[in-house]
Amino acid sequence: MTKPAKRTQKDEIGIYLKRQAWILFILIIIGWVVDVTWLDSGLIVAKSTAIGALLSFATQAVFAGFIFWYTGYRARQHIVSQLYRGQMSKWLLTVFGFALIFITVQPLSAPALFIGFMVMQISHSWMLWHIR
Repeated sequence: MTKPAKRTQKDEIGIYLKRQAWILFILIIIGWVVDVTWLDSGLIVAKSTAIGALLSFATQAVFAGFIFWYTGYRARQHIVSQLYRGQMSKWLLTVFGFALIFITVQPLSAPALFIGFMVMQISHSWMLWHIR
C-alpha cells in the first residue's frame, strides 16, 4: 500500500497565505464595526486599519513569492539569493507603501494604520511559528 505524498513547505505557505487573507478580511470587518458603532469617525479609522493591514499582507505575499521562486536541493544558491532579494523588496515596499499612504490618503488615522499593520505582522509571526 502506498502512502500519499507529504505536503511541501511551499504548499503549507500557500495555505497560511490563504488564512492570512481571512485574517485580513476579519480585521477589516472588525475595524468597520468598531468605527461605526463606537468611534463614529466617518469610516476614517476603518479605512486606515484596512490600508495598514493590506500593506502588511501585500508585502508578505511578495516576500513569499520571492522565497518560493526556486525549490529543491540543487537550487539552494538561488534560494539564498532570493531570500535576500525578497527581504529587501519587502522592506522597500513597506517604506514606500507607508510614504505613499501618508502622502495620498487624506484624511487618515495614523494610529489605526499602524495598528492594522502590526496586527497583521503579529499574525504572520504566529502562523510562521506554527509551521515549525
